[in-house]
Amino acid sequence: MVNKIKTGKVLDAYRIISGAKYTKMDDADKIKVWKIARALKPVADKFEDDSKDAAEKMQPSEDFADNLQKAQEFERMTNKKDFDASKLPMGAAEYNKFIRELQDYNRLVADAVREFADKEVEIEFEPLSEESFGKLMASNEWTMEQTVEIGMLIVG
Repeated sequence: MVNKIKTGKVLDAYRIISGAKYTKMDDADKIKVWKIARALKPVADKFEDDSKDAAEKMQPSEDFADNLQKAQEFERMTNKKDFDASKLPMGAAEYNKFIRELQDYNRLVADAVREFADKEVEIEFEPLSEESFGKLMASNEWTMEQTVEIGMLIVG
């Protein structure tokens, strides 16, 4: 069966199902779940790769990674009661400027990732029966949110 699913939903489902236990399931249903995971994996991997690529390519400057480390060190040092301001990796004005740049960068990356997540993809797999899904649920300690997320995707 071919299913049209948003990439973000595939990623969520893959994260849940890839860590699932199958102890209370019949062998044939275990294989179905494995095949579903196998069908979801390439989409989840591509999403992760695209997200990392976007985060890397959208960095606002060549020294962005260095400035990020300096800002993190600035925060660590200034969170201590007695810190020596002369040893800070950057000044307060430089830190504040970088934080604004970081916020703009994070928004830009989030928008790009949201675009990836909203893209629909077609994935082919045989859905589980409600009975098989019940056994899958019994094998795992999922939250209601996780159960609904995965159930809406893989139950026929």
